[in-house]
Amino acid sequence: MPSNIQIILVVGAVLSFLIILYLFFRPIFTRKLIQNSIDDANPMLFGDEIAQGTLGLDKDSEEAAQEQELIILNLVSMDNSNFDMNQVLTLLKNLDAKYTSGFFNYKDASGNELFRIASGIKPGLLEPDTKTYILLLVLDLYKVDDPLKAFETMLEYASSISEKLHASICNSARAPLTKQMIEHLKSRTQEISHLQSFTNISSK
Repeated sequence: MPSNIQIILVVGAVLSFLIILYLFFRPIFTRKLIQNSIDDANPMLFGDEIAQGTLGLDKDSEEAAQEQELIILNLVSMDNSNFDMNQVLTLLKNLDAKYTSGFFNYKDASGNELFRIASGIKPGLLEPDTKTYILLLVLDLYKVDDPLKAFETMLEYASSISEKLHASICNSARAPLTKQMIEHLKSRTQEISHLQSFTNISSK
């Protein structure tokens, strides 16, 4: 009959094995979850049949066919109550966001668009009479010159808005944004940057 020490050693070994498996597979699962969440959100935000005036992304067929890689952040009211829309609109304008067809966009110093802001509830319009408890920030990594800098700017912008509106910063699945998710997204932006650099060099 095994002694207590032997039983403890066996149980400890099993637990250690399970912990190792968990630590090994967790990053893979997290990356898959984030990517699936972003993919699931694509049709609503950037589909060809999006209603005019939501995010204003209806383009000609050639541009619509271009590859997209979206990073989506949700700013969710902490108590799920609707934001004061006058406060939201004033705040966005004070942060130099530009109003266009029912949504806002933020541009860099050269006038190039970095990301867009809309209501997270369809049809996505941000108007004085809009009722929403979710703000949506969307960045397409293939439409900016410096994906990493654009993401960092959007994250800083989201932090400023969330602080003023008492909102939580969430990922595309509306789960709280963690440091691990942020590092994953930064890693993805760097991959896109390298890919764009390679494509530019190859086209010359």
